[in-house]
Amino acid sequence: MTDAQHPEPEHDLKTAAEHGVRWAAISRPAIEVVLLASMVVIARLISPAEYGRFAVVTALSELAIAIPSQGVGTAMVQMESVTRRHQQAGALLGIGISVVLVALAYILGWLVIGPVFGGRTEHLVHLATPGFLLAGIAAVPMAMLTRRLEFKWLSLIDVGNTMTRAAASVALALAGLNAEALIYGGLLAGALATGIALIKAPPPLPRYERDAVRDIRRLGVPAAGAALSWVGFRNCDYAIVGARLGAVQAGLYFRAYTLAVEYQKKVSLVVGQVGFPVLARATSPEALEEMRGRMVQVLSVVLFPLLAILAVTAPVLIPFVFGDDWAPAVAPTQVLALGGASTLVIDAIGASLMARRRTHTVLVFGWAHFVVYAGAVLLIAPLGLTAVALGAALIHTGFMVVGYWLMLRDSDERLWTCIADDLAPAVVSCVVLAGGALAVDVVLNAANVGEAARLVLVSTAGGVTYLVALRGLFPKTWDLVLGFAGGVVPANRLPRLHRGLVLLARTSEG
Repeated sequence: MTDAQHPEPEHDLKTAAEHGVRWAAISRPAIEVVLLASMVVIARLISPAEYGRFAVVTALSELAIAIPSQGVGTAMVQMESVTRRHQQAGALLGIGISVVLVALAYILGWLVIGPVFGGRTEHLVHLATPGFLLAGIAAVPMAMLTRRLEFKWLSLIDVGNTMTRAAASVALALAGLNAEALIYGGLLAGALATGIALIKAPPPLPRYERDAVRDIRRLGVPAAGAALSWVGFRNCDYAIVGARLGAVQAGLYFRAYTLAVEYQKKVSLVVGQVGFPVLARATSPEALEEMRGRMVQVLSVVLFPLLAILAVTAPVLIPFVFGDDWAPAVAPTQVLALGGASTLVIDAIGASLMARRRTHTVLVFGWAHFVVYAGAVLLIAPLGLTAVALGAALIHTGFMVVGYWLMLRDSDERLWTCIADDLAPAVVSCVVLAGGALAVDVVLNAANVGEAARLVLVSTAGGVTYLVALRGLFPKTWDLVLGFAGGVVPANRLPRLHRGLVLLARTSEG
């Protein structure tokens, strides 16, 4: 029994992409509302120091999830065909890798984490290790759902995971638990997601198959290596800041990075969840590049303004929403907004390179990004959180340019032309947004308008200004976004959506 992968017509791939994005558009708003609400509640119940310790646990947990997911799951998505033997070998590899990672977590806890970060952090790491096993068990079922472009079930798993984690974490925090609430909530969510994946795509019993293991290893080792570097890159700053400045500063940086980088990337997961399997089946390099360019344009147009509004409103937003204890995270959050925008684009570039099976390129890029970033944070950390944030923003932006260069290395397209085509509409419109929002904020501040009303009015002014600038300065991108919405929003609602956006822009121009 095989699961052959043949090049699919571009029309079918576009339909699949629209179907996937439709499900993501349905699921992500619910997910983000729940995440934001739970984050606000938990931030007022758990101290920055506990968040700093949890950040170290997060680093190891992400590593334990990424290695079997990428080393086994991504390899199986990339393969031209997957047989039952591949699934048996993949199941064995996923579980075996997870068992090894559990053992390593205990060893690192005794030798490194305890002595450097304290016994409390070591205890939390040990509590999180059952999640490592869940990741290994889920690797093959999730890969098969992705191969089949089962975006409906992938979205439902994502929703169930988020709802469970948020509800359990909040309930446990209200019951008096600290960082344990976050860990237990994650374990319950992981168990639910794994159970659903096993029901929808049950794998055969694990079995060693030498040829199948070789096929998986050929693509999986570079992918796992890239994942290792990526997890290190995402979490090295928390670990370094915690080791050099203490748990409180690590918690504050965790909050800033989560708001400016990680929170926005939760939406850009569409690129990985939908974009990678669709791009991997493109009929030609030209078709792949066209789809990638459209994805990046839509992604940047939708998410960059959220980052711009966050940067403008952060001085009011963070203390108002999370409490005064988190006020020192304001400046790092504002600076990191630039880094957040860059990492969104890097994710899209990574999906494109993986779809082209350039796994070694992704591996080298990931490790270079990790090493440079970790070294910079290690040197800059004594200067404070804002300095670390500035270093992060500059390094991420620099590596975004490097990513474009790698992607276009075998192409006739010019580097800066491609970057401008992809990002200029969103970047220029965001500059206009920032100007309009700041002007309104100055007026409202002088009038002593309340914090809640000020946040709503400044965000609304920025959003309207952004739409006006985008429609007036970049009409082709405006049409692209509306056309993209046509594949996501039900057809009977699209004309109403279009009329509403146009009316809003014209009213603002008037």
